[in-house]
Amino acid sequence: MYISNPRTPHPVVSSRMRKEIGNWRELTPGDSVVLLTSDKRNPRIMGRVDDISDDGRYLWLLQNSGAGRRLLDRAEGYTTFLDSKL
Repeated sequence: MYISNPRTPHPVVSSRMRKEIGNWRELTPGDSVVLLTSDKRNPRIMGRVDDISDDGRYLWLLQNSGAGRRLLDRAEGYTTFLDSKL
């Protein structure tokens, strides 16, 4: 569940379930994640981790809803949550 908050640039994840991940090396392939972005057109990206670079900088994500595989760069400022509810 997401809660809108006018003081934040993106939806706030409700406290009921998700654990924030500070380092992508904590993730393993197959983990379900939610990434929040500052992009107003697409503030939330959801999917399963496909692979992570050895240094934790890059993440390959199999996006939900048939959106395909996507390469993400940690430097772009994503807030990442582990999500067992996807």
